[in-house]
Amino acid sequence: MTGGAEHAKGARAPFAAFVGLALLLAALLTAPLAAPLRATELRAQATIAEAAHLPRPGAYVLQRIQRMPDAQLLDAEGRAALLSAYTRGAVTALAFFYAHCVDPAGCPLAWLTFETAARDANDDPLLKSRLRLVFASLDPEHDTPAVMRLLQSSENEAGGAPWAFLTSRSLNDLSPLVTQMGQDIAFETDQAGRRSGAINHMLKVFLVDPDGWVREIYSAAFLTPENLLNDARTLAMEFPEADNRLKER
Repeated sequence: MTGGAEHAKGARAPFAAFVGLALLLAALLTAPLAAPLRATELRAQATIAEAAHLPRPGAYVLQRIQRMPDAQLLDAEGRAALLSAYTRGAVTALAFFYAHCVDPAGCPLAWLTFETAARDANDDPLLKSRLRLVFASLDPEHDTPAVMRLLQSSENEAGGAPWAFLTSRSLNDLSPLVTQMGQDIAFETDQAGRRSGAINHMLKVFLVDPDGWVREIYSAAFLTPENLLNDARTLAMEFPEADNRLKER
């Protein structure tokens, strides 16, 4: 797999500018179920992989790593939402983030990767109706449903793979999930022990199959759009019935 160091360069500035504007303002067409994969689609994916020096999609197996745990979160409208509603049925890329993050090898890198993946998937017959993106906030105090709604609307208005932004009522609601996912977090505090700013966390992006199994975990060193999309195509070939439309709740 190719490294993500070069991809991380420049990720911070556009992310910070976009989030700054979003926080200031905050003061898909329904696709049919996918048909069986055509030979032309498979040849196209092989060509893309070869150009990026990656193994051909479907020529390798992504092993099951762990079951994706469920959790009660909030959607961008402030409604109670089970995480499983967003990680089942489709090939799903999930990342934990927070809107004020400025670490170029953290949330901004995930954001830039997801934006590229969303755009490229829209032109990819294998992924257009199968790939879903999810951001879940680590900072429910500041990342309110109103903020999530603004970010979600902005990222989805141009089309591409559907991208959901989720938050939670409190850190107490979120803690069991991040613990089960191995997503360690620590809060910077002042001398009085009060939160003073950044949330320290190692970037992890989880690729989840339609049955709810985590099949790949990307660190900053290996997170690139090419790696993510190549693995997503491999899962899309394994699950041709995958559908990124959310079920009505």
